[in-house]
Amino acid sequence: MQSTQTKPNGPVAASFLAAGIGSLVLGILVVLNELGGDISKFLAFDKNYGLGSGVGPLSGKAILAVLAFVISWVVLHFMWRGKEVNFGRVFSLALILVAAGFILTFPPVFDIFAPKAA
Repeated sequence: MQSTQTKPNGPVAASFLAAGIGSLVLGILVVLNELGGDISKFLAFDKNYGLGSGVGPLSGKAILAVLAFVISWVVLHFMWRGKEVNFGRVFSLALILVAAGFILTFPPVFDIFAPKAA
């Protein structure tokens, strides 16, 4: 009988959960942008900082979502490095976060939060 050694699944679970966090952050930033005001001005990285000028108004939201992904990935990776985690639970949570972030980026959803024209 041959035995196989498996590596701990913590680092892989960390990357899945971080992807969910980044997706949710993108969705939340889209909704916050629709609220207008100072947050909309801050999120215009193409105008304010010259970052992502080819992307346009999505640049700030995308940059901050990627930062949320990278930071959460690094933190979770070091927390779960060398550990076995409940992958089914982490994967389910990641899918829920991705779905929530995805839904928040649809115009019928984020338009709910836009100020009403007088």
